Amino acid sequence: MSNLDNIEAIKKLDKENILENMQEFPDQIEKCWTDWQNIAIPTSFVNAKNVLILGLGGSGIGAAIISSMARRECPMIIETCRDYTIPAWVDKNTLVIAVSYSGYTEETLAAFKAAAAKTDKLITISTGGMLASIGSNHRALHYEVKYRSQPRQALGYSLTSLLAIFSKLRLLEIKSSDIEEALILLKGFLKKVDIDVPVYRNQAKILAQKLTNRIPIILAADPLTTVAQRWKEHFNEHAKTTSYFEEIPEMNHNSLVGLEYPENLGQKVFVFILESRYNHPRNKLRQNIMTQIFSQRRIPCETVMLEPSGSILAETFQMIALGDYIAYYLAVLNNVAPEPVEIINFLKDKLNEEGK
Repeated sequence: MSNLDNIEAIKKLDKENILENMQEFPDQIEKCWTDWQNIAIPTSFVNAKNVLILGLGGSGIGAAIISSMARRECPMIIETCRDYTIPAWVDKNTLVIAVSYSGYTEETLAAFKAAAAKTDKLITISTGGMLASIGSNHRALHYEVKYRSQPRQALGYSLTSLLAIFSKLRLLEIKSSDIEEALILLKGFLKKVDIDVPVYRNQAKILAQKLTNRIPIILAADPLTTVAQRWKEHFNEHAKTTSYFEEIPEMNHNSLVGLEYPENLGQKVFVFILESRYNHPRNKLRQNIMTQIFSQRRIPCETVMLEPSGSILAETFQMIALGDYIAYYLAVLNNVAPEPVEIINFLKDKLNEEGK
């Protein structure tokens, strides 16, 4: 399938209606933010000295994004954990937030049990499952996600839950008016990249076409590094395409040297540079120089920047949505359904066969 304007054919391919989940991203954010305005955070949580967020995959990317945002404002340690074990510094003064859409992510469950033995400052976010049950046993504050989708398509709930918690704890200066402004820009942006907008004026469709038979490599500096990771994950899961992301400036100290081989690299990859209005000036300069290097090496490269960005929050929401739509349209070009993740299910089944 190559016609990205054939809406009927696309919907036949997308049997689980991932498109609807993408269209509902603003609604998820709005609903979740409203929910949290009516949830009281225990007073003892406010006195936490550090924060650990547990989560992997689609459930964990929100944690990575929030940790990156908080790093600019918050003086305390905020770390994410994507494994079975927790850092040694976790103690009674640590607030631990566990995010698992299904509530059955085994790494998150193991880490949460270990954390619950050290602190009573616990929050769980899931649709239910074992995480909610174990959390209840430890009197954790629980937020139930009442939304059915693939975990990666419930980002509005996991991301906004963390935004609300950090706002209530005064770890991030985010007000309802900030959310409202960001949502206005997000809704406007979605109208420009949605399925009914033809290729010739649809940024997401145009960029997806450039990725046919190529490996997307996404480069970004703070504050969009974790958004680059989200793009990579969606190219993997939606389009079933190999993809990688790199962080600027770190990649300038190693990855650039690796552009010489294989000799036909420019025929196999496509580079995105996600540029932010809020990049450090020296990183902006680095991005400009890298664009020249890729051109000299005949490696196709596209710099992506959104206008107007409004704020870091608004820019983040819109850039997430753009990546989601590009990956969705690439799935269509690859003639694969965007929803299934069969190989991940295979791996989980094999792990379950071996017990825990």
